[in-house]
Amino acid sequence: MDLFGQKPQAAKRSLRVVPRAPGDLTPLDPAIAEALRRAGLDPEKFSVAPGDAETAIADAVAGVGPAGAQVAHAFRFLRLADALRAIEQLVDADVAAHISKAADGWLVAFEAKADPSVDEATRHARFATVAAALGAEDRGTIRRTLAVNVKRTVR
Repeated sequence: MDLFGQKPQAAKRSLRVVPRAPGDLTPLDPAIAEALRRAGLDPEKFSVAPGDAETAIADAVAGVGPAGAQVAHAFRFLRLADALRAIEQLVDADVAAHISKAADGWLVAFEAKADPSVDEATRHARFATVAAALGAEDRGTIRRTLAVNVKRTVR
């Protein structure tokens, strides 16, 4: 039904690509399958699930990290296995880890919210103890403040 001379807009449907569950044989929309192929992914390994704009924004922002003051505790590991062991031992609900390849090993930064009630040296000692036991070189700490601004464009 026309409202004030305008055609009604169709409700927007938002989808997200997720790993295919075992036994799921639901065919993908050909356009989505082609987009996955162009991205170098096998469409047989993925399915779609309902999504919304809020979820998409939350997923994108989650990769950036939470807003506020944070302290990154950095270490260099000679072996990838040792770096991954440290990540497994230290990452929890309050600590995130970022790993990157360097010419002389693997750099791992453990990021945690800055807590004014806890001494930074004491907090760093927790990370340094585990990392040193795995043969890591301590690269110190970095304090940063992150502001997350989300700008939504509605089309």
